Amino acid sequence: MSLIPVSLAAEGPLDEQVLRRLLQQSRRPFVAGVCYGKRGKDHLQQNVSRFNQAAVHVPFIVLTDLDDEDCPPGLVSRWLPQGRSSNLILRIAVREVEAWLLADRERFAEFLRIAVTKIPQQPDDCADPKSLLVNLARRSRRRDIREDIVPAPGSTSRVGKNYIGQLMRFVLNEWSVDEAARQCSPSLDRAMRAIQSFTPTLRE
Repeated sequence: MSLIPVSLAAEGPLDEQVLRRLLQQSRRPFVAGVCYGKRGKDHLQQNVSRFNQAAVHVPFIVLTDLDDEDCPPGLVSRWLPQGRSSNLILRIAVREVEAWLLADRERFAEFLRIAVTKIPQQPDDCADPKSLLVNLARRSRRRDIREDIVPAPGSTSRVGKNYIGQLMRFVLNEWSVDEAARQCSPSLDRAMRAIQSFTPTLRE
């Protein structure tokens, strides 16, 4: 079976690595190419129609967070009011991609060095997964986790100095998409099913 190149688009570098991991664990013949965007949600929204048009020639998978939107279908309709190409997947993490990482509860608890009972069984239901993750990291028995993920005293940032780096390391080396999707995250499960059933048809 020949490999199918797929372009990606995401809000930032962490989301990019999550997308690449989804493709890797989907067991589909996709080769992830360039990842566009990575300049925040507004930039992604401004360019999604371009990705939709380009998908005629190269399939696209786009990942964004639901954040404070009412529902995923409403976001899709607002971002792509003229309709979505059959060669483009737009998937939405509920409510943030951090919820998908938390959904692999046992591995993430081990990563943070905290009790697994501290992690919610349904992280998709959490209103602010990023803040939840940071607060869990405050309890970590690992000094590097606390220093990298938790904001320094007096900082106005929501996250620590190496928040992205630590979470990317977890995604690349420890995260099980299958476990997280099957056990705790319906939105991740839907994203994986969409990728596994993706059969783009390309023009010459």
